[in-house]
Amino acid sequence: MSFAENISKQFAEVSNTNVVELRKNAFTAFEKLGIPSSRHEEWKYTNIKTKLNEQLSLTPADSQVNTTVKNYIASLPPYAFRIIFLNGIFHPELSIVPDTKGLTICSLKEAFSSHTSLVERYFGKLINYNEEHFAALNTAFVNDGAFIHVQKNVAINEPIYIQYFFTASDVNAFTQTRSLAIVEEGASIQIAEDFRNASNINVQYNHVSEVFVGKNASIDIVKLQLEVSNSIGIHTLESQVERDGKFSASTITFSSPNTGTGNALIRNNATARLIGENAHADLNGLYFGKENAHIDNHILVDHVAPNCTSNQLYKGVLNDESTGVFNGKIFVRQDAQKTNAFQSSKALLLSNDASINSKPQLEIFADDVKCSHGAAVGQLDENALFYQRARGITKEEATQILTYAFAHEVIDHVHSKPIRQFLCDKLKDELKVNF
Repeated sequence: MSFAENISKQFAEVSNTNVVELRKNAFTAFEKLGIPSSRHEEWKYTNIKTKLNEQLSLTPADSQVNTTVKNYIASLPPYAFRIIFLNGIFHPELSIVPDTKGLTICSLKEAFSSHTSLVERYFGKLINYNEEHFAALNTAFVNDGAFIHVQKNVAINEPIYIQYFFTASDVNAFTQTRSLAIVEEGASIQIAEDFRNASNINVQYNHVSEVFVGKNASIDIVKLQLEVSNSIGIHTLESQVERDGKFSASTITFSSPNTGTGNALIRNNATARLIGENAHADLNGLYFGKENAHIDNHILVDHVAPNCTSNQLYKGVLNDESTGVFNGKIFVRQDAQKTNAFQSSKALLLSNDASINSKPQLEIFADDVKCSHGAAVGQLDENALFYQRARGITKEEATQILTYAFAHEVIDHVHSKPIRQFLCDKLKDELKVNF
């Protein structure tokens, strides 16, 4: 069976479940786009086509809870809100969703039937499935996901922790996961999305998040990719920010030692569109690559309205034969006067075999703006290493301390205190530092 026949057969099984017209349009778009190769400019340095199997299985995989999942959940900090997904399927018996006035948290499957008007108004409205290959595939095949709605002027102080586990026994499984967050005027919320491989084989998944930030509202999103060495993960984050709104997104990627067959690839697409005056966006990223991991971050901040501000800060630490990609773009439209936009990408190479492709971009069509970008790639400062070694610190310890100082700046941008502390501890464990 050809790739096209395989995909068409599977789509026939899901096409009539919900949002039928949107699914059909997205599938038609994907049939034209297909899986991108390195010939596509946006995928020039990440040849995903050679990684994915031809006979992909896109229908929901087995969602039986195994011991690994249970043990991990038991070790989680006592978050007030905990939403658990296994192979894209919501598990209410493992989740903690307290009844909170002005806040709705449920599965997308439930939202399709119980919150129809909101789903019809927002679902699929931010993604451009006519150009984005995997966003089109996800929209056509998504079965379940997280739905979060914060009503006007409601402030949620505790972080919403969403855990995605993957335990697929089928090596061809390509799980489609989704989240939709709607933050109305004057409201605020913090969300953490955590992606984990809970099986002893490589997993493949495709996640899409849509985030709507209302007037004078704020949202802080942390995307945790902490054990990616046995994963192929495609992440798409699309956000829209209205007047005086604030959007912050931090993507943290750690490539743990490989125990699988070596398919270690993470692609992060993050877009923030500032459509109202005085809107602000922070997009930050920290990534650690080991062995043959490949980590690709593609960022776009689209300044549509005037008097808006944005910052991009991405830092990478690459070791062994790992590779990184950073493609960050600031797009300033003609009407977006008085824009202040800044971008910084820095990568630390700890091995002669590690590498990164960095492509900062500015496209400016307004004449009264302040925009800058910068990219730096290098090794640790020899003088700084010598300074510490002259005071009795070993070379290994000095390397760990300097790397920690380099990376910690990104973690400081995480607003949620418990998640920030969790990441500090994770960073210390990763670098084996004790202070």
